[in-house]
Amino acid sequence: MKKILLSLAVALSLVACDGGKNDKNIVKIGGILPLTGGAAQLGESARNGAVLAIEKINGDKNHKYKYEFVSEDIGLDPNKTIPIYTKLIESDKVAGMVSFNTAVGKIIKPLIARDKVIHISSAADNSIADGNFNYVNSYSISEVSNRLVDYMKLNKMKTISLATFNHVSTEALLQELTPILQSNGVKILYTQRFNPDQRDFKAEALKIKNANPDMVFMHLVEPGLTLFSKQLLQSGYKGVLSSFLMFAYAENPSLFEGQPFVDLKNGTDDFNAEYTQRFNSEPSSASINTYDSVMLITNFIEKNGMPRDLDNISDKMREIVLDYNGPRGKTLMDDHGLIYSDTVIKKIKNAKPVVTE
Repeated sequence: MKKILLSLAVALSLVACDGGKNDKNIVKIGGILPLTGGAAQLGESARNGAVLAIEKINGDKNHKYKYEFVSEDIGLDPNKTIPIYTKLIESDKVAGMVSFNTAVGKIIKPLIARDKVIHISSAADNSIADGNFNYVNSYSISEVSNRLVDYMKLNKMKTISLATFNHVSTEALLQELTPILQSNGVKILYTQRFNPDQRDFKAEALKIKNANPDMVFMHLVEPGLTLFSKQLLQSGYKGVLSSFLMFAYAENPSLFEGQPFVDLKNGTDDFNAEYTQRFNSEPSSASINTYDSVMLITNFIEKNGMPRDLDNISDKMREIVLDYNGPRGKTLMDDHGLIYSDTVIKKIKNAKPVVTE
């Protein structure tokens, strides 16, 4: 009887020790995402990508740590950034973080450097990256701008109007897109900036229709994207509509049937099938971006340990990025910390984005 009790005590002791070890080995990755508001579809897709990455990582028994993803809703209100960031750092004690828009990325950039966690933003603003603790995993604005220009040249388009929200993220995009259009002989007839809460676009739509550009480029989130496009088409505009990525997240994709836009490459068939089975929906560019970002952060930690114990991680992160082979294949990183892959022209066909080139 004593031997049985002793054996039971030893077993319980081992379980307790193992439990404590597992608790110590949990590493949290934070996400500041727009889970409500006009960009909610983007945020939900991004969160799904992060969740899938965490599940895949934790399925590998050879990893040193167990990972958890903690997401917080920023909506479209950058004023929430500091309280959310503070909670993730001080309460959740995250070792890495993903974010999604320019305003959030710019606000937390200096804090990330101070707190020494790995931050990867999916915003289309390369200035968020510092090549050390802050990185951007998105498209190169110059690359997508030139791809748009190539499409316009191929289709003999010479004029364009730009429709965007009055927001820091769109200003960063316009600063690079505008001179590329102009240097390639594309005439910009109008640049319209709308307030984020605007819903009546009839006056601006009529102005654009009367100018009759070959293309109207839109960098808008919902419901503005759908409302502006409907009112533009109702005004009688017959030209081409285009965007960077946004048509893939439209509330009513059939509104953009046959319209071209620049998007990131699709994931592999295996990844798409795995994602679809898990979430009962197809992955978007946001899903793949955040999946990749979480994988890169965890790969870094597995190989190099906690970023807070390091003063400079740029060379180590470059090795991780260049060794990574994700759903889109190989990734690249420039000297400033922009992580990117190739883009393609897609069109909406039967309400779904389809690669056309």
